[in-house]
Amino acid sequence: MVAIAAISSSGRDKPASNPRLGLFVYILASAAVIGGFLFGYDTSVVSAAMLYMPDAPGLKPMDTVWQEVLVSISPGMAAVGSLMSGTSSDYIGRRKVILGASAIFTLGALVCAASVNKIMLLIGRILLGIAIGFASMIVPVYLGETAPTHIRGMLVSAFALMISFGQVVANVTGGAFSYIDPYNVGWRLMFAFAAVPSLIQFVCFIFLPETPRWLYENGFEEETREVLEKVYNGDKEWVEYEMAEIIAFNEDQAKENAQNQHSGPVIWRILKTPHVLKACFIGSMLQAFQQLAGINTILYYTADIIRSSGISNNHTTIWISVGLSVCNFIGPFIPMSLIEKVGRRILFLFSCGLVVLSLIFIGVAFLLVNHDSAATFPANQYTGNFNSSYPDAKGCFPRNCDFCVTTDACGFCHDANTKQGYCLPASSDDPEVFSSTGSCTSTNGSISNNFKWEKYYCDTRFTLLPIIACGVYLLTFSSGFTSLPWVLNSEFYPMWARSTCVSISTTSNWVFNLIIALTYLSLTQVIGKYGAFWLYAGLTVIAFVFILFLVPETKGYSIEEVEMLFMNKKQRREAETRRRETVTEVRSRMNSTVSFGGQQVHKY
Repeated sequence: MVAIAAISSSGRDKPASNPRLGLFVYILASAAVIGGFLFGYDTSVVSAAMLYMPDAPGLKPMDTVWQEVLVSISPGMAAVGSLMSGTSSDYIGRRKVILGASAIFTLGALVCAASVNKIMLLIGRILLGIAIGFASMIVPVYLGETAPTHIRGMLVSAFALMISFGQVVANVTGGAFSYIDPYNVGWRLMFAFAAVPSLIQFVCFIFLPETPRWLYENGFEEETREVLEKVYNGDKEWVEYEMAEIIAFNEDQAKENAQNQHSGPVIWRILKTPHVLKACFIGSMLQAFQQLAGINTILYYTADIIRSSGISNNHTTIWISVGLSVCNFIGPFIPMSLIEKVGRRILFLFSCGLVVLSLIFIGVAFLLVNHDSAATFPANQYTGNFNSSYPDAKGCFPRNCDFCVTTDACGFCHDANTKQGYCLPASSDDPEVFSSTGSCTSTNGSISNNFKWEKYYCDTRFTLLPIIACGVYLLTFSSGFTSLPWVLNSEFYPMWARSTCVSISTTSNWVFNLIIALTYLSLTQVIGKYGAFWLYAGLTVIAFVFILFLVPETKGYSIEEVEMLFMNKKQRREAETRRRETVTEVRSRMNSTVSFGGQQVHKY
């Protein structure tokens, strides 16, 4: 932990009281965080839609590979989108990138809803991924550069809150639309609904302004002042203070650039600036740890996890998902209310520690489900009409039902009375209903004996325990781990590096999101569901240590001052000396303000 001298960039004293904000700043923030809603909606709606898409006309057959591709292509393309948005937002502005994200999201939602085959659906998911990548990078930057200091953390936390709210709405709409011919119409409506908020955001940002810091850096001084007047509701003292901060910081950066002869691409300058590189590394690791804690395993595969705990009905599965998403929605109110009181670090460490415990709890719950599930008959008892030459038949000999249904190609065929049964390959035509060989094959459209076929779940006394554990996990995760990587990354970087560094850190989030999405099902087949969640717990312990020793507290610092937290003592002394020189110049110009007809004229 480090502290910096209590000197603002401009040398002007910060106003003694917080500004009285008007409606404008909240309208601006509300429109911006719709990007978080869209982010959350897409990550959850695919879970409900995937219950029906594999058997939808035009989309079937849809094997596991296709399902994983359709789920994971969006986070993969989001990584690409977040990288693209960094440079583009520097050139064309933050506002125009948000407009572009809204337009692409609307198009992607409509393409998914109108899909007549898997390729068209894949294209729609690619468009959605790019749009989410844009929004996840640019919205925290937009809020961080526009929001007043004393509510900056709260407003960026609202972005994370809207991610959770989007997940709740996705599950509610998924549940509602699942009653409207779900295999033909319902899943399409789930995707189409997202076009409504994206259109609202697009219309709002036609009228909302660019960030004041981007405007000043690109030569729009008068527009900068106009935006600050709106943000601070005409509070002259705060407008002058913020204007002076922006001017002084930009001139300080210009002096540093001239002194060090900085030139070339921004990424090269980041690599040659140790304290910015350090901040970018820490920010990127925070985003990576957010994903390595397994959050999107729960979000993307909610239905799969609920079914594997013993729930068989699709409608029941979706409505349980609603309850879990409500847990995820409640948590972000904690950082929103406390972040400006107790600080970022304490909240982050608190949430991270509880996430470790809840992941251990989930692992224990699935271990109990595994031990309580029915045993399979020994391999030498597979007789009757069982044919070992069928595809995947030789891989279906796990020792109990839970291991069997976790194996992708297999299902559990058990005696309805004794519960003991066989692990058999699933039918390629109706994998949820029949096996391809053995006692649960189709005979005139039904199973002819006293056997029952289970493809995804096992009867167990501990059905509710994994669901409760997932609810606890989502509550603890969303109480800090959801929002704080976004908050801190919106604050860590100087203006010249902000969009690029946030782009890099957001890409880190989406890359690890993709890794988790692509590996979860395979991981559960190798080390079991309980082993996967214990692995995530171990990675989160590493995250706790990382935060404890490397993440500084940013509460109370202006966005221009935060940069100094990552400097060593020599760098801070040099920066403070350079800024004191800039202070004298800025004070002189700010004091040259004169008044004509009640209007201030600034001689910059």
